[in-house]
Amino acid sequence: MPRIHSRLLLLALALSRFAAAQPSQPPLPPDQRTVWWQDAKFGMFIHWGAYAVIGRDEWARNIFHIPEPEYEEYARQLNPVNFDPFAWVDLAQSAGVRYMVITSKHHEGFSMFRSDVSDYGIKMTPYAGDPLKMLSDAARARRMPLGFYYSIMDWHHPDYRPKRDWESDHPKEGGDMPRYLNFMRSQLRELLSRYGDVAVLWFDGEWEHTPEEIDADGVYSMIREMQPNTLINDRLFNRKTGSRGDFGTPEQFVPATGITDANGKPALWESCVTINTSSWGYNRYETQFKTNRDLIRMLIDVVSKGGNLLLNIGPRPDGTIQPEFVSRLQAMGAWMKVNSDSIYATRASPFSTLPFFGRATQKGDTLYLHVFQWPRDGQLRVPALQNKVLSAHLLAVPGAPIAIARDKGDVVLTLPQAAPDEAASVIALELDGPPRAGEFRFHPDAGGMLTLGAESAKIETQFEQRAKLDNALGHVFLTQWSKPQDIPYWDIELPRAGKYQVAISYAATKPAIGSAYSVLDGAANLSAAVKNASGDWVFSEDSIGELELPAGKSQVKVKIAGKDGQNVMQLERVTLKPVR
Repeated sequence: MPRIHSRLLLLALALSRFAAAQPSQPPLPPDQRTVWWQDAKFGMFIHWGAYAVIGRDEWARNIFHIPEPEYEEYARQLNPVNFDPFAWVDLAQSAGVRYMVITSKHHEGFSMFRSDVSDYGIKMTPYAGDPLKMLSDAARARRMPLGFYYSIMDWHHPDYRPKRDWESDHPKEGGDMPRYLNFMRSQLRELLSRYGDVAVLWFDGEWEHTPEEIDADGVYSMIREMQPNTLINDRLFNRKTGSRGDFGTPEQFVPATGITDANGKPALWESCVTINTSSWGYNRYETQFKTNRDLIRMLIDVVSKGGNLLLNIGPRPDGTIQPEFVSRLQAMGAWMKVNSDSIYATRASPFSTLPFFGRATQKGDTLYLHVFQWPRDGQLRVPALQNKVLSAHLLAVPGAPIAIARDKGDVVLTLPQAAPDEAASVIALELDGPPRAGEFRFHPDAGGMLTLGAESAKIETQFEQRAKLDNALGHVFLTQWSKPQDIPYWDIELPRAGKYQVAISYAATKPAIGSAYSVLDGAANLSAAVKNASGDWVFSEDSIGELELPAGKSQVKVKIAGKDGQNVMQLERVTLKPVR
């Protein structure tokens, strides 16, 4: 072949590859660019970097005060010879995942792509490929939207400030932040121009700077110019409600009632959560993992509150994914094969609270009830549903109708004897229009008593929620309750003010004896301590005193005192009996 023809062929091949990597979609209006994401509901987060070689935590360099030259030696060892991008995408799709987000650069500063503006990354390793290019090609072939995480913080770049307090080889002062920001923008331009349609740019590490210091608005405009439809999370703007970001990012917890904007309207949000206990990157020492049931119910819980779940995996340094992650993703996929209609393209529950242990989602004229604990008497009460119910059936048994009855303002369903799925069984109600539900609050029964079961509790919480609802042996209870920031509460309404005798049903172990807790409603506060401790599965009731409750609407909360630590109790219910 003549040399000139050879050059033209190489140029044509290069141009074809470049064209394949360019954004392909026309710009969408702001209210339309998020529609696919709102419908997807379930994403996979991937934390992968040089820290995988150490195998302890993505913050390993900071946790163990590893000097930069020593850390670079670990970074040079990264060699993911067993990385199969198609296997990763196939695993995600088999789990029911609808989009993926991978770390392009974490706080350590190591680039998981072949950047032209940094030699600190995959280029310094024995690995010849570009993991992001390989994964983007596989994702495009499988029609899987792919996004990139990018850390604003950078422990390696000489111009980034502030440096860590323990770093003796880096001055805390100095640096050149404008020069670092030029570097950051150059890397972002590489990500936006070389890997095709970028579904999401997921920023992190912003807390050391104001949006003005990192020119957040300028970065935002650059992204919009290069890829108008790329979604941008709120962390470019310090996680401020009402920022220009497309969605909020609660981390390691599910908001009790979803997230609203400054006007009280539902806002877009996505909970990012690890399958294991804490580490986002590969941790060979981690032995505690969320169960299949926990993860399925968490997905349902997030979606029922109007959010997305971004579930994280931390691949090994050789590019494989540990079996604990694989098995759990496969279990979620098995559940989704039967019940995905109740997840994809749905919107938040029309109910503020349900009297049974479960959640609800809606799509068009269909209401989906996710039942976590099957009622013993076979009767499922759906409160204050204002629609006419045309039919009801289990998604797992579509041909078997469920009997429907009315009891005043509620709908009562007569269910089969056994639940189709122990984790969550889904009932589809076909209605005469979009679901309409009245407000549900707990009211006294005919005898004036209020019974507040854990199954209907909301959990007010903060970063790294521990407490969760669980069920076993016919009981529903709040467990892993060791953080004072995790607060169960119930919305109530009383016809008149009065005194109530308060009783708590719980299970506890001996180390929890003496642990302080309180029951409160506004200014009224009743303190007590754990005294019955027969075991985690033996429930008993303590009468702890009287509480003055106001007339009208209010909230009953139960708080634990002290620092994080021992699980205080398995809280089953709060009972309030009027004092005559």
